Amino acid sequence: MNYFLPTTCLIFMSLLFAACSGNSNKAALEQATPHVPKYILTATEFIELSECDNLPCIQLSMKDISSDFFHAYPGEFGNINRLIVIDTLGDSLDIPVSTLYVSVDPGADWRIAHTLHNKEFSDYLLQEFADQQFLLSDSVYSRKNKGYKYHYRSDQYPGLVLSHFKTFEPWRARGLY
Repeated sequence: MNYFLPTTCLIFMSLLFAACSGNSNKAALEQATPHVPKYILTATEFIELSECDNLPCIQLSMKDISSDFFHAYPGEFGNINRLIVIDTLGDSLDIPVSTLYVSVDPGADWRIAHTLHNKEFSDYLLQEFADQQFLLSDSVYSRKNKGYKYHYRSDQYPGLVLSHFKTFEPWRARGLY
């Protein structure tokens, strides 16, 4: 089956890593408030996750961040909220609204990737990064993925690079779909 899906990949690569820490007060406050479904991670959560230098730290942080993500495979967290995507043949596919991927491989050209299957969520997250003063610093055309990858940097977060890539093809690095 050949799927032609709109996928937006937000890839967050970190060059400098620090120790990860949790916040038990935040968890207690979240338990006291009613649950609102969470479809994507926020820019602040991405930045906090970039401080982790190993998968157990990411897993612990994801537990604190949201009960709307489940640990699917090592380095993969799927959103429990689903949406239906229709391919060019008219076939439907039930997929998570978003998925978080993490690589702790030092040779990887990405660190944390968040695939979003909804343009509104993608635009919202990009605006959050703009609010954190991430500015466009470079763009590169990818022949392999047939599109432009845009790189954003912020003086407030030296060493962090946000890469944004829109595609209608699966993300080959993770064998999606």
